[in-house]
Amino acid sequence: MSRIETITEEVALEELPTRLRDRFKPGTSVRLTMVGEANEPPFTPEEVEARKNDLLKYWGAFSHLGTTTEEAVARIRALRDEWD
Repeated sequence: MSRIETITEEVALEELPTRLRDRFKPGTSVRLTMVGEANEPPFTPEEVEARKNDLLKYWGAFSHLGTTTEEAVARIRALRDEWD
């Protein structure tokens, strides 16, 4: 089984069950975090293959993680210098 963690930023108080709603002032918006185990994996291998092109557009989106400050500055300066 896979783990699901979902954070919904704004939830109207009226959407909560009564036992939870009573803890907050009326009209308050709350942040709802749900953590648990999923009934099934989020994607089957066939779905991953079918959506591969959609998923690949995000490849490299987090490639900056682990980059040193010096590497980032050098990369930015190189991009800036292309316009000079």
